[in-house]
Amino acid sequence: AEMALRKKLIGFAFTNTSPFMVPTRAFERAGGTNPIACYCPAGLDSFQLDMATTTVPVGKVEVCHRKGQPIPLGWGVDRTGTRSTTDAAEVLLGGGGLTPLGGLEETAGYKGYGLNMMV
Repeated sequence: AEMALRKKLIGFAFTNTSPFMVPTRAFERAGGTNPIACYCPAGLDSFQLDMATTTVPVGKVEVCHRKGQPIPLGWGVDRTGTRSTTDAAEVLLGGGGLTPLGGLEETAGYKGYGLNMMV
């Protein structure tokens, strides 16, 4: 996408990753963080978006895990896939996973799950 910006074109790039996301109403990982990048030239400035389709990229959870810090509620779910957890180890190593963009079903996480599946 950035290559397109250099030529003053609009660019979109999508990719999938290893499974880290637990879909809405599921109990195991089935999608990656599946990033989206978009670049749009706009005169003296430009619009640039680089985002995961999960609530946060997995790297943020890895940093908390290395520091021994809890993650914010809503970033990940436990091994049942139905309860938020603040335990980074549970999300990374204990059978849990990341929530889709939007979080749990109550906060419209199914929209992030849908976007994740399209990527």
